[in-house]
Amino acid sequence: MRIVYFGSSEFSKIVLERLYNSGRVPILVVSVPDKYAGRHLKLTPTPVKVFSKSCSLEVITPQNLDESNFINLLKGMNIDLFVVVGFGKIIPPSLLIIPKIMPIALHPSLLPLYRGASPINWAIIKGERKTGVTVFKVNETIDSGDIILQEEVFIDDNDDSLTLSGKLANIGSNLLLRSISAIEENRFSLKLQDESKATFAPKLKKTNGRIYWDKDANSIRNLVRGIKDWPQAYTYYKGKMLKILEVEAENEYFSAQPSTVVKVEKNGIYVATGRGIIKIVRLKPEGKREMLSGDFICGYRIKVGEKFE
Repeated sequence: MRIVYFGSSEFSKIVLERLYNSGRVPILVVSVPDKYAGRHLKLTPTPVKVFSKSCSLEVITPQNLDESNFINLLKGMNIDLFVVVGFGKIIPPSLLIIPKIMPIALHPSLLPLYRGASPINWAIIKGERKTGVTVFKVNETIDSGDIILQEEVFIDDNDDSLTLSGKLANIGSNLLLRSISAIEENRFSLKLQDESKATFAPKLKKTNGRIYWDKDANSIRNLVRGIKDWPQAYTYYKGKMLKILEVEAENEYFSAQPSTVVKVEKNGIYVATGRGIIKIVRLKPEGKREMLSGDFICGYRIKVGEKFE
């Protein structure tokens, strides 16, 4: 089975590594170009590119997927399957017709639920108790192709976007390997997605991290968990951004306006919300290292009655 793998993200790197170790070695890996990242804006390759080079896999990073030289390269490679996982770009119609069998993709949701760029994050933010992984045939519309295989995965109450991503990458890798074998042996079927059940998971923006304290405590906790990787939840204290990295939700009631500090203890800062209390466990002040609430309390002398902005 001659496979070309399209991928960029850390999730995609885990899946590629599993394919490689199982003997399903792609003849070519396609990733997005290096990007400037970090405090010093260093030109940084994708996790998929780094892994590919470490295993001597041929990897290319075309700027334009519709570029004729790239299309001709793929046409000359006698490709059976495209496998698309966390690539970061839409595969154009000019490429979808190239594989002899079909282009397939692995998506970390129970399609048609949470189509789009950030399904893991939004499933947690929305308080879902389960999600899953889906292998489907790629068509010209985002994440809407016919389903080949699908598997449910429960979201643990302590899962965040990082832990759930790792869990889904491992389970999804197995599902992808099963799908490739089924395709190779011609023992698969295609199931239409139910468009009436479709929901969407748009790409996250930095502004999605803003905490609105008038929401209930569970919703705020889900937000903190759901964007643990990026952009991370934040509020403001005395005009400075304060990233909130770990919280607990409690049903205790205080007659205080949302965002008001109602209790300060060594192991937590308790903040009133629209319903219930948020206990801040770990946080990161602007320009500082991340720290436990106890260290923040000692350094910033936060007091009951103060408010987050």
